[in-house]
Amino acid sequence: MRSRFSRSLYVGRQTVTRGMAPIIACVAKTLPRNQEVAAQFELLADLLEIEGYDAFRVLAYRRAAALIRDTAGSIAQLALDGKAKQLQGIGKTIEGKIVEIVDDGEVHALTKHKGIVPPDVVAFTRLPGLGPKTARKIWKDLGVTTVQELRKAAEAQRLRTLSGLGAKLEESVLKALDEAKPEAVVSDRPLLGTALPAVLDAVETLRAHPAAVKVSEAGSARRRRETVRDLDIIATATDAETLIAHFVELPWVVDVAAKGGTKATVLSAQGLRFDLRVVPPECYGNLLQHFTGSKHHNVAMREEAVRHGFSVSEYGVKIVETGEVVTHAEEAELYEFLGYQFIPPELRENLGELEAARLGALPELVELRDLKGDLHAHTTWSADGKNTAEEMALACKQRGYRYLAVTDHSHYLREGRMEAQDRELAALNEKLAPFRLLKGVEANIKADGTIDVPDETLATREWVIASLHTSFDKNPTERVLGAMENPHVDCIGHLTGRKIGKRPGAAVDVERVIEKALETGTVLEIDSQPDRLDMPDAVARLAGEASVPIAVTSDAHRISALDYVGIGIGQARRAWLTKAHVVNTRTWPQIAKLRR
Repeated sequence: MRSRFSRSLYVGRQTVTRGMAPIIACVAKTLPRNQEVAAQFELLADLLEIEGYDAFRVLAYRRAAALIRDTAGSIAQLALDGKAKQLQGIGKTIEGKIVEIVDDGEVHALTKHKGIVPPDVVAFTRLPGLGPKTARKIWKDLGVTTVQELRKAAEAQRLRTLSGLGAKLEESVLKALDEAKPEAVVSDRPLLGTALPAVLDAVETLRAHPAAVKVSEAGSARRRRETVRDLDIIATATDAETLIAHFVELPWVVDVAAKGGTKATVLSAQGLRFDLRVVPPECYGNLLQHFTGSKHHNVAMREEAVRHGFSVSEYGVKIVETGEVVTHAEEAELYEFLGYQFIPPELRENLGELEAARLGALPELVELRDLKGDLHAHTTWSADGKNTAEEMALACKQRGYRYLAVTDHSHYLREGRMEAQDRELAALNEKLAPFRLLKGVEANIKADGTIDVPDETLATREWVIASLHTSFDKNPTERVLGAMENPHVDCIGHLTGRKIGKRPGAAVDVERVIEKALETGTVLEIDSQPDRLDMPDAVARLAGEASVPIAVTSDAHRISALDYVGIGIGQARRAWLTKAHVVNTRTWPQIAKLRR
């Protein structure tokens, strides 16, 4: 019996897009990967910011890096074809620099500026409280150019001799250097899975204070980007100074970088930087929208507003003809005033959302509460599982789920262990009914393209995930396509195999995978593990627009990790996915019927 899904049930509204159609391309192995190209532009932005270049140029390179990471096909190939500049935010200059990477291995400007700024000075900025300006000050005023010299300067209490730096910052720097692995000093932005719980906890704590009126996270965390920089919080209050004073005294604060009557910046024990702004209630909506971003969304919105006779700032909308400034207490009021449908934060990347909102054509995005179950989880039957099947099931019942697919790793279920697990799950299903534990497995797609579980065994499973776990450089596309041809494979797990900040995704030809998924009815997964979030949002959007069925799963190995679906749903919303796109918004009988 082939486990295939009906395409017709996943056809949703076709959204208005910008720059998406031409970005699928077959990835050539000889070309640099998108992550490698993006990393060069990110480093160039870091170097220029440390050197004190204007913010506009720095922002342009950061925006280019973000867009390159989100592009589904090979940006290098697009640049060679002269098509990269067709993407929103990638102009002729950036395209030329991508070609420099292909031809010479590195952006020429990056080579130049790497010769100016010592390598470790960039690493300084990855430490708690050391932004580009502070890193420059330490470098220029103290002559500190290496991480080891920075440690010695902090131990000798030299950092506090610089204006704006204090003893608490020295302590946090030394603590970070003591605790970090050598490569952690130069790690990328914090993962959303680390930052989001921290900022949401801060928001809830502030909301509970008597002086608080409205409090919300903002910035990239509110847009649910996979990594973040600073954590922005916007609030209104009956007494701004009292709320600020409460904020800087929270128990997790290790350093107060700045404090004023309406704004404060603090550093947490995790090394996260929080910015709280207490704003006038009448323009809360304007400021929340502004600080949520993204910058390219805001710039595009402001440029369009000018054409309609408005001048938009974070403090209000000026009607140019009369000079009147209109403020908005809520974001929805602001968007409505400018002629837009309310735009969910996750969509604010200037990738077609403004045009769609102008037409009232934004989709109704999937919500966390829509999920009926989880289709990827592990138990103590896997060596890396931390909770039993019963414990995981009870936790899922508490979440309101109706089913959980137990998909332990295939290599832990040999020599009779799979049959023993089946007996356990059968007994639990009797005990926990009507809740259902599904007999599943996460099989490995081997380097030779075969599945590491015999077909006759796969046929006994109710849910089969096939995933790349090794040999990512060995024909990943053909291996995935071959797995989808297997009649027993229901879902491809974490398509690219990426680990954010640690390992780039495999060079999978997204266009061919999507075509094969449509042909075979195979589900593609958004794995919600914080260091995976795989499929990337741009790829998931393409899959959704092609009506490929998608599962948003936790890939949980412990009870607490079941919560990861929250950021997975954020990824799905960034991909413009609706409830109809997501398989596990259905009951298990509905899914089982589709498999027939």
